[in-house]
Amino acid sequence: MGYKKLDEVMELLNDELDGFNKALEKLEKLTKNVDNIKISPDTSQIEHMLKEHLNSERTKSERIQGSLQNFGQQIYKARMVPKVQLWLQYAIWAISLVIIGYLSFQVSRIDRIRERAYSAGQQEVISNLKGYFEQYPMHYTTYQKWIKEKDSVPDEK
Repeated sequence: MGYKKLDEVMELLNDELDGFNKALEKLEKLTKNVDNIKISPDTSQIEHMLKEHLNSERTKSERIQGSLQNFGQQIYKARMVPKVQLWLQYAIWAISLVIIGYLSFQVSRIDRIRERAYSAGQQEVISNLKGYFEQYPMHYTTYQKWIKEKDSVPDEK
């Protein structure tokens, strides 16, 4: 009985060893095939993809840079007050200053103008009175009497 079981175990071990040997032979054949296969690292596709990506990023970057420059130029051109309006405002200020200067000059001369007008009016009145008194000499004598009376009366103030 002990031998029978031992024979069975031996048989099983034998089968297992045969299976193991066959697996080793397959493994040796596969390793020989793998040894014959030479794998060369080919990164050309990866490099091609990287180049395409780099080019697309470069074009995007250039477009963004161009847009930023265009935006900067538009901001520079955009002003709160247009140039024409600014020059018009400067012109109005200059004209206002000239007018103010002219009017202040005229106001400073107003006393002289008054004096001239007074003396011109006085001369005109005298000439008119002379003409009148020459036409009516009797009125001239009455006028002289009136002046003497006026001078003789003291001021009652």
